[in-house]
Amino acid sequence: MPHKVILALLAIGSFAVGTDGFVISGILPRIAGELDVSEPVAGQLVTAFALSYAISAPVLMTLTAGLSRRVMLRGSVLAFLLANVLGALAPTYGVLMTARILAGISAALYMNTAAATATALAGERYRGRAVSLIIGGLTVATALGVPGGTLVGQLGSWRLTLALVVALALPVFIGLFLVLPAVPQPPVISLRDRVRIGAQRPVLLAVLANLFAVAGCFTVFTYLAAFTRATTGMDNAGVTIVLLVFGVAGAVGNAVGGRLGDRIGAERTFTASVSGVTAAMALLAVLASWFASDSTVLLAAFLAVTVAWGTLYWAEPPTAIHRVLDLAPTAPSVAISVNSSASYLGVALGGAVGGAVLDRLSPAALAWAGACLELIALALVVLPRVSAGRKGRAEAPAHALPEPAHNK
Repeated sequence: MPHKVILALLAIGSFAVGTDGFVISGILPRIAGELDVSEPVAGQLVTAFALSYAISAPVLMTLTAGLSRRVMLRGSVLAFLLANVLGALAPTYGVLMTARILAGISAALYMNTAAATATALAGERYRGRAVSLIIGGLTVATALGVPGGTLVGQLGSWRLTLALVVALALPVFIGLFLVLPAVPQPPVISLRDRVRIGAQRPVLLAVLANLFAVAGCFTVFTYLAAFTRATTGMDNAGVTIVLLVFGVAGAVGNAVGGRLGDRIGAERTFTASVSGVTAAMALLAVLASWFASDSTVLLAAFLAVTVAWGTLYWAEPPTAIHRVLDLAPTAPSVAISVNSSASYLGVALGGAVGGAVLDRLSPAALAWAGACLELIALALVVLPRVSAGRKGRAEAPAHALPEPAHNK
């Protein structure tokens, strides 16, 4: 594959973005304690990052369409670095919130430009591998970056965690100045055209299904530290282990989901993944509600369900992208950006729902809320398919008979 060094550099950047976007979930208690806010309020830092990413991605990618990709990549990484420096030094919750919004905007610019740059540099033959490498940086971040950053925050300070993100992104910024060549400019697609493509009914339903699937997961994941402590009685070290287990399982699920999508179809794989995550959420809710927190059996069951949850959930992203690409094959860059925005809107929705549930109900209720959102995602996939099947049967000629079976 051509330009391996540059693609690896871009993947490291996506690893830094993924670590920054998800690691806050593991250090919420430290942030809440130091800045004197509740955990649900601190959890809105995750929501702010995700929401700013989702909203800014299509708008800013349209406004900056005339800029070269080199300028976009370098500028977005620099803004990302400065946002995390501001976050690490933030004296108040308000300043930290501002830093997270800026980090989300710069992350959106970077990820969409990096994916487009990777496909342009790799060429038609290696396009799929290039995109998977960039997206893979996000997946590896859940397996290594999030638990590693959480451990740093628990042993030292949450400020050191954000400093770690800066340390990850700094060599990317330097490398982009040293080795990034000129990259061909893509055709400019207006915001109206982006909205028009995203508003097509099949695309909209697929995007909404992805949004609710992500939201269901992040209703629990955003507050996984609080949920784990309440369910199992684990300390901070135990929470890090749970994050590591979830992340490693997610890396496996991402690879398996991509292969299954090619083998049995993205539609079937996505449906199976959402169904599995729904069941995993329900099991977590049962474990949190019915068992004593000091039970060894509970701990083993909790870790087993977490493995299943991580594997099944991270099988969804590649198949979600595949589904949207199948529905909008003439505008792949728009399809990917629309799906990306929906994913981060899902993260924002999950963080907001989880914060409200945790504030008004209990940690155990987080998993029930997550399961309900996953059911909505499942309904958005299954019901249109059932409706189309009924319509097809209703329009079939009355005399039509099934074709005879042929003996092999």
